[in-house]
Amino acid sequence: MTAEAFYRYLMSARRALCATLRALPEDQLSAAVIPTEGARCIKDLLMHMAVVEDGWFRGDLLGQPTVLETLGVGAPGSAAEYWHHDHRPLDWLLSYWEAVEQATLASWPALLEQAAQHRRIPVDESRPETLSADEVLWHVMQHEVRHSAQVVQMIRLLGHRPPALDLVFHVARGPEEA
Repeated sequence: MTAEAFYRYLMSARRALCATLRALPEDQLSAAVIPTEGARCIKDLLMHMAVVEDGWFRGDLLGQPTVLETLGVGAPGSAAEYWHHDHRPLDWLLSYWEAVEQATLASWPALLEQAAQHRRIPVDESRPETLSADEVLWHVMQHEVRHSAQVVQMIRLLGHRPPALDLVFHVARGPEEA
């Protein structure tokens, strides 16, 4: 499976996940389900998934301003500002994620060009490890899969039925239905 085909699967899974989330009450989406200093509620994870794609793809790979920056949202000043988004309306979070997706689709050829150049990207400023641009593409997509699974578990813990997001369901439906 190509990176582009896998990203299209993620888009299909996002649609199913977002439809389920839109049917849940805001207070449940903001409920601290996981006792941690990091992402505690569904809204925290939604923001985190979008920020990671936005930052790695636009900031790190393409050297462009992030979608978040174009929305006038500055960098977080603390860990709490980075992680906690229970105060944001679901519609705002999903609109941001959709804008990130549209920016990714518009820049997909440039992202693939970066991947083909075999350049290395630092994991972060404080570490010596690097990733190839191709590894960054796959890291971001795999990152979303892991956190989507956490959101699915949170939906269950809140007493609701989550959507089926596995790749096999996407493939079985076929591209015209996904």
